[in-house]
Amino acid sequence: MKIDIIEVEAPCNSECLEGTEFRSLLSDETFRSRLEVIDSLVSLIKEQVSVLRREVKERITGQGVNIDSLTYAIYRLVEYGGNTSLGEKVTFDNRVIAEGPFNFLVNVNGQIDRIIKDPDIRSICDEIRYLIEALWEHFNKNMVRD
Repeated sequence: MKIDIIEVEAPCNSECLEGTEFRSLLSDETFRSRLEVIDSLVSLIKEQVSVLRREVKERITGQGVNIDSLTYAIYRLVEYGGNTSLGEKVTFDNRVIAEGPFNFLVNVNGQIDRIIKDPDIRSICDEIRYLIEALWEHFNKNMVRD
């Protein structure tokens, strides 16, 4: 499954398994207890993504900005690097972040540069990355059988 907004791959949690042919695994107590850790980590990641989205929304001004696309871009820019594209729109990774007059787009692009340098934003992004790493580490150690 993917974590909403930031589109990061995550192992299937119990909610995800409910909708698959593997839902019978949920009746196994040992499996269920291991899955609870995944559920908790996924929940924490989603919470932090919501915090990131809220913080990004507070730092951007102007109509015509797609907050979800901007949050995706901020997370990716902080954690993996890259650049936005400024033309008829501000885009990142084929996602439209903002549309409007050119002066507005230049302003949005400048705000993005300031946001990704903000230590609070960087800290939230890092926390999300650490939680994702812990999620996969737990999955690989406790859910994968050789």
